Amino acid sequence: MSVNESRLADRLAGIIGAEHVVAGEACDIYAVDGVVPQAMAYPATVEELSGVMRLASAEGLAVVPWGNGTKIGLGNIPARVDLVVGLARLRRVIDHEPADLTATFEGGATLAEVQAHLGQQGQFLPLDPPHPGRATIGGILATNSSGPRRVRYGAARDLVIGIRVVHADGTITKGGAKVVKNVTGYDMNKLYIGSLGTLGIIVEATFRISPLPGVEQTWLASFPTGASAASMVAGVLDSTIVPSRVELLSPAAAESIGRQVGLSVPTERFVLAASVASVAEAVEAQIGAITRIGEQHGSGSGVLVEGGTQQAIWTAVAGFGVQNGRKGIGVTLKASVLPTKVVEAIRLGEEIAQSVGLASAAISEAAGGIVRFHWNGDTGPPDRASSLMAKGIEAFRAAVERDGGSLVVQAAPTSVKRAVDVWGPVGKALPLMRALKDQFDAKRVLNPGRFVGGI
Repeated sequence: MSVNESRLADRLAGIIGAEHVVAGEACDIYAVDGVVPQAMAYPATVEELSGVMRLASAEGLAVVPWGNGTKIGLGNIPARVDLVVGLARLRRVIDHEPADLTATFEGGATLAEVQAHLGQQGQFLPLDPPHPGRATIGGILATNSSGPRRVRYGAARDLVIGIRVVHADGTITKGGAKVVKNVTGYDMNKLYIGSLGTLGIIVEATFRISPLPGVEQTWLASFPTGASAASMVAGVLDSTIVPSRVELLSPAAAESIGRQVGLSVPTERFVLAASVASVAEAVEAQIGAITRIGEQHGSGSGVLVEGGTQQAIWTAVAGFGVQNGRKGIGVTLKASVLPTKVVEAIRLGEEIAQSVGLASAAISEAAGGIVRFHWNGDTGPPDRASSLMAKGIEAFRAAVERDGGSLVVQAAPTSVKRAVDVWGPVGKALPLMRALKDQFDAKRVLNPGRFVGGI
């Protein structure tokens, strides 16, 4: 441990206790895109975190907030990392008002812990991002991670009604309220949600929650073409059906998920997964209507799933990864396109991936035009593989942008990140975003360089 590292560890120990500070070679496991911090700190209270941030600001340290690391690979390679601040000890239930359908949790609480607490009152937080046993509330909000339930309940930012934040200089602020109805005005919560921790560290959040549905069932229908599957999506959305989740799986993704959950899936066919959650009578009626719409658009014989199989399917859909059992290099890309362009985007992604020797599997929140591509392949030496991957990403981004969409690299090896812009162009919003960074974090303490435009 260097003299500076030893001094920093001692200063942190004075704030949070030596047993909650990690320094030296033990910090290797907290590297962000290969950049190793000098120290890792685990404060237990908001006040302790504030003290840590005051120290970091005074010393000019670069700080990376860390929930459980499930999304730590998102973003550019950091300009520097001096200190990683973990929220694992900030995981308390602050407030829960079952009658008001609101609840407040600290940022280090995992989604699974939140759901277990709310489930005791027959309620839940309608978010289902990957890795619920590890994903923290703070991390989910910092990345605006939602999941398949977004089609019915909205994104993470839509469910937050109040927030508490520790800023780069240690200042603690609160926004919103603990009631669903609030006075009109600027919604400051949304500044922090999706900002990748570059404006402040989310330490508490108050959510609008929902009652657990009595019954949920999922209908899986296969289609010979993406166009026929897309027609069914449009048919469902144009009907009186209220689906809780609607996801379109490319043939490669459908076959992979089928293997994961032990379900036989027809080869070379698109699969549409649609779930309904409500009282038993409503679920039965709406699943029947979904079945009929599928038949009208050329689906084969469908499969009705519920219980453990249903849960396994949706867990696999939300957490579908870049490797998927294959060897070689892998990346995850998120394309945002018009809903009518989803199938074309899936086809184009496969073509471009194949042109550089990669396989592509895609899963789409088809109702909202979001498509996640998982490219993987063994294309030779690492340098050549990274160069080919970057070439494919740039070609795909250009094609998506020509059609009015955008493409973000959500996960990739550092060798690929060095060769391609993770976020892509932001356009006219970038000057405003830089101005916000200047206002909230002029010293560039929080996550420097990781967000769009190098913010």
